[in-house]
Amino acid sequence: MAEPDSVLTQLLDARDVRVAELEIQLRQRDARIEQLQQRVAELEQRLAELERTGKRQATPFARRQRKANPKRPGRKAGQGPFTSRARPTPEQVTETKEQALEACPFCGGPVTDVRDHEQFVVDLPEVQPTVTRYRTHSGQCARCGRRVRSRHPEQISQATGAAGVVIGPRAKALAADLKHRLGVPYGKVAEMLRVGWGLPVSRGGLCQADARLARQARPVYAELLDLIRQSAVAHADETGWRIGTLAAWLWVFTNRDLTVYTIATGRGHEVVVKILGEAFAGILVSDCFTAYDHQALAAWLKQKCVGHLLKDLSELNESKTGAAVRFARDVTAALRAALTLRDQKRTLPVADFAAQAAQLEGRLDALIATTRQLTDPDNARFARRLRKHRQHLLRFLYVDGLDATNNQAERMVRPAVITRKTGGCNRTTGGAETHSILASILVTCRQQGFSIRDSLVKIQRNAGSTLKSLAPPLLDTS
Repeated sequence: MAEPDSVLTQLLDARDVRVAELEIQLRQRDARIEQLQQRVAELEQRLAELERTGKRQATPFARRQRKANPKRPGRKAGQGPFTSRARPTPEQVTETKEQALEACPFCGGPVTDVRDHEQFVVDLPEVQPTVTRYRTHSGQCARCGRRVRSRHPEQISQATGAAGVVIGPRAKALAADLKHRLGVPYGKVAEMLRVGWGLPVSRGGLCQADARLARQARPVYAELLDLIRQSAVAHADETGWRIGTLAAWLWVFTNRDLTVYTIATGRGHEVVVKILGEAFAGILVSDCFTAYDHQALAAWLKQKCVGHLLKDLSELNESKTGAAVRFARDVTAALRAALTLRDQKRTLPVADFAAQAAQLEGRLDALIATTRQLTDPDNARFARRLRKHRQHLLRFLYVDGLDATNNQAERMVRPAVITRKTGGCNRTTGGAETHSILASILVTCRQQGFSIRDSLVKIQRNAGSTLKSLAPPLLDTS
């Protein structure tokens, strides 16, 4: 039988061992808690940055990270073209004013060696509205018995009596352009017409005038739809919108020659098919939103926006460390090499370009192959995304003039975002249709480079106006 002292010693030794083990476990847990606290602090800081970025900013397009030694703004001395206003010709000078120098303005002494100096001020004239009175006649037809009435070709309405004073077509054209292309609210448009041109008009009157103009412009909008369906390339994008209290989306379908807007309550592929048609044979350039990848569009030729992919890869690169960062860097290098090869295509022999393109295709396939084991879940998810859109990633290498990015649609949807922030969206479905029609025609006129005002005036004066009646350049979509 063991001695009591030896038993007590063994128990104490066992206790000391257990205490030592618990102290080790406690230190390990403390270290783990400290690591987790640091990770939580990093995530909270990142969340706060994302929340600040998501809020309306005074400079929403400012960079998140600023360079340590940024370049000075402006061009360097002696570089770039220097432009100045051309001196008006004598025929252009409408008024000459002269100020004599009779004495020194400081001491009143006589002045000698007097020289002449000229300055030309180009300003807006004082504007006064013009009032045109149209006299028309009505009578009874002796043959058919109908009551008939004459109409001047420049009239936009035959209203008489209490409604016999109407706003002219040029003023309505300017108001429509300010509202639907430049995003100025109706209230500010009315104030601008009143202050700048002395033309009193209400917000409600402008809204009704735009609705009437949109009804007259429907044939032109229908022709724009036909042209975008027949185009070789169509860029598409969408942004959030509202019709009253209901959520909606503003869609844009555009290329270098024309633009079509539509506002829909849905964000599915049905809108794409409705605008471009089921038989669309061109190339659809878009981001990776699921509406553009629906089974109904499976047979379409597409080009996914490389710019969006590079942006996502940049964010992935910043969030990874160690070996996990290699995937984003390698894919980024491959996509940028493809962009470089596209720029060099005209200077390379056909065989050399084909060989380099095939090498790039194989390089990208190897990076996202299913056999490659990517332990990082974000990298694996991005690889699956690239595999899904693989056949639509590098089409810009083989189609001359095809953009690798969706910047065209991004630029055309940006004014809608500004309009949404400054003037709100639409209160009714009719207002949404009016904005879609007028914005499409106004932006297309701008793209074609002919007078917006003259085009809208023609639409108001000629019922059933068509693209051909507006301006021949609209028909050139090559």
